Amino acid sequence: MPDFNYFKAERVYNELYYQFPKVFLVSEEYRKMSDSTKIAYMLLKARLQAAIAKRQIDEEGNVYFTYTTKELCSVLNCQKQKAIDIKKNLEKYGLLLQKDMGFNKNLGKQNPNRMYLAELNVTENDIYMLEKFDSDNNQSAIESEGMKITPSSQEKNSSEPVVTQEGMKITPSKNVDKSEGMKIIQEFNNSLDTNRHLIDSDKDESQDRLLLENFVELHSNSQRSNATFIPDKVLGLIKTFSPNYTDAQTTVKTIHNAKYKAEQVTGIKIAYEEIDSYIANPDQGLYNTVLRAYQKQKTEEVKDMQNVIFTYVKNWFVEYPIQAKKAATENSELPKVSLYNYLE
Repeated sequence: MPDFNYFKAERVYNELYYQFPKVFLVSEEYRKMSDSTKIAYMLLKARLQAAIAKRQIDEEGNVYFTYTTKELCSVLNCQKQKAIDIKKNLEKYGLLLQKDMGFNKNLGKQNPNRMYLAELNVTENDIYMLEKFDSDNNQSAIESEGMKITPSSQEKNSSEPVVTQEGMKITPSKNVDKSEGMKIIQEFNNSLDTNRHLIDSDKDESQDRLLLENFVELHSNSQRSNATFIPDKVLGLIKTFSPNYTDAQTTVKTIHNAKYKAEQVTGIKIAYEEIDSYIANPDQGLYNTVLRAYQKQKTEEVKDMQNVIFTYVKNWFVEYPIQAKKAATENSELPKVSLYNYLE
């Protein structure tokens, strides 16, 4: 077996990498995308960064760049048809736009296409899954710590430890060289581990409290382009009834899923921004619906609060905004349905 080329401590940070978007790992929208297409997106993103530095901006303020099929073939070590298919796949996912720049008479050949790269669509569910993914990875890293090195059990040992570090102890075997006769077993220093756990718990609670306090601002439509459609008034209601940030985020996800299910059941898609064209004061209607769900928890024994919220919100979308849109489509007039007294 040839010598294995181990990473050395002084070399680990000398390598250069392309950035892999984490959302590719969790998003239902992109998970089925081929690995080659994901790699191509990373390559194009790097070219986009170079284009920004060169100020390659069109008349509409959009950044563009060129990346020929020949270049992609060379980097990915693939045939021309595969490179063409990769670009088409990126276009299918709405991540790449190519503009034909016409024939160059001076050079006697076709100008390279001008290319535009789209930002990845990150949903509330993706953010939740990414946080869980990172949390699971961090937990695995913690569980892999706390190792100690102790002598082999072949002979009894009466020697003193030669090195002592936090969570580790190296003890030589009797009558052997100190670099030999060692075995690795897992040991956690109970005192250090307990203290660290208490510190981490306090830190986690403080972070969770801060996130919950700013829940509305973090999810408001006025703050981020990929924010939830849920109005601030409803976000404030969720914040009030949620014991922690994770629970509040789960409720946001539940409301999104309820809307999606309503659209599936009826076969009618509806953007929240257009609802006020069909019914009056939809924000108040959704607020009353979620409030009634929380009220049920106070008056009855509820085993699954998220299921209650899901059912109430799904029925609201089906019976009011979607029904109103359906009626408006079938008739020339757009009826306004008042929801002030809904659930009263």
